[in-house]
Amino acid sequence: MKPLAAVAAVLLLLPPQVGTAQASEAPPDKALVDQFIAVLPDRDALDAGGEEVDSAELSRLVALNPGKEAQLRAILEKNIDCTAPEITAGSLRMLRTVARNLGEARVRRLIGFYEGPDYAAFRALAVRMEGQAAPSARDSAAMARLMRIYPLQALQDQLGRAEAVFTADGEFMSAAIRCAAEQMDAMEAAGLKSN
Repeated sequence: MKPLAAVAAVLLLLPPQVGTAQASEAPPDKALVDQFIAVLPDRDALDAGGEEVDSAELSRLVALNPGKEAQLRAILEKNIDCTAPEITAGSLRMLRTVARNLGEARVRRLIGFYEGPDYAAFRALAVRMEGQAAPSARDSAAMARLMRIYPLQALQDQLGRAEAVFTADGEFMSAAIRCAAEQMDAMEAAGLKSN
């Protein structure tokens, strides 16, 4: 998922933090969760859609159905139209779950992080660290400072469970199955091979 990708990428470079677990906190209210989601990096990308047909999947299907690229592309685009709003809705439900699991105090700290100057410093740090086998001592110290101030490891831990949240989301899974079935029905109705 695009939101928080920079946080995730840089945190993966760091050794696991010891003692990051905290006792359960009161969950944030809906308004605070909405504020948290609104300040996330790339938040607008969730609503933008703009997903394109997977070129590898299109090539695979064209190999099975020579001369049918336009028809196949139309079916794949219709599937994107079906799944995009479901992915957006599921992503927002997942982020709400992440916020509830983090608790009110950590969500407030994260909002402060994204709205304040430390996020810009973090982004610059991420750019410097990207592609390095090991961060410099200076960058490690700067990251350690940010990790002490903000619950970035707790956020990363929660985002690491995102796939499980999606899998447990019955509404998302039902929609994904429905969209896949509609694509298969369209392929069959057009006499196109999928395997």
